[in-house]
Amino acid sequence: MQLKKLLWNILQLMVVLVLFYYVVSPLVKNAKAFREIFLSLNFLFLAGGVIFLSLVIFCYPFVWRYILKGFGVEIQPSMAVISWIYSNIGKYMPGKIWQFVGRVALTKDVIPEITLTTVFLEVIISSSSAVTVFFARFFLKGGLPQLWAVYALILFAVLLLLQHPVVLRFFLRIFAKIRKKNYDLSKVRIPLKRNLLVFLWYFTLWIATGVSFWIMIQGSNIKISLFDSVTTYPISWILGYLALVAPAGFGVRESVLMTLLKTSYPVEVASAFSLLTRIALIFTDFLLFFITMLVLGNPLVGNKGEDIK
Repeated sequence: MQLKKLLWNILQLMVVLVLFYYVVSPLVKNAKAFREIFLSLNFLFLAGGVIFLSLVIFCYPFVWRYILKGFGVEIQPSMAVISWIYSNIGKYMPGKIWQFVGRVALTKDVIPEITLTTVFLEVIISSSSAVTVFFARFFLKGGLPQLWAVYALILFAVLLLLQHPVVLRFFLRIFAKIRKKNYDLSKVRIPLKRNLLVFLWYFTLWIATGVSFWIMIQGSNIKISLFDSVTTYPISWILGYLALVAPAGFGVRESVLMTLLKTSYPVEVASAFSLLTRIALIFTDFLLFFITMLVLGNPLVGNKGEDIK
């Protein structure tokens, strides 16, 4: 068992290193361009973009809290922030479960099956909106292959199906069966129409995320258009999230983003922008983590949420 875990960790490390080499190699091969590009970053725009990105990410706990309300559960805003911000750091650990486990552990007063299902729904709806932002790129600029359009429709159909109340209740029962619990789920309300509003919120947040990265590069030699910044990052996030061997999508996200951008920009610029998005996101995640700790205290303190009885 330990050997299997060791081999899995080695595989993860190898994949991340290979993908990061793909992203970083253009800058390494042209060290002069690397220095010129990153030294050209304007501190005021960089700081402004980070602040804006922090505000965008800070909205996510409140969207998740709204999703919880659809399941008949209401927790305090402060506890939603604590649970979401602290568990979000779990994505940087090997494996994909720590973000989910952390959310369950920190949302103590809510049935674990409810928490897991809302996190699942959060991922599904945010992915749906991210795909929409990406394909809007082709609908606005043209050039969308017919086969891709078919894939998009199939993907949307699957994502919509996964959001249906019947499917979500099925997952609730599965989670409960795994934990050998018998809950009365008759009080669980999962109104499908709420998902549309959540979808619009995530759609707006994806656009705002792209805007924040675009603000960071203003006044620098990283010349990426606002349109490309907004429409390429979401799909790179999804593919990075789905990559089981890459913690927090390390390497995968940057590779996808650079591949999309280098068709329109110099490879050094595409590489620098991809790395900047990663550095900015890590900094922002931990900045919010420490601010939450200072303002709201110990994350292990129980919440005041109302459980479904």
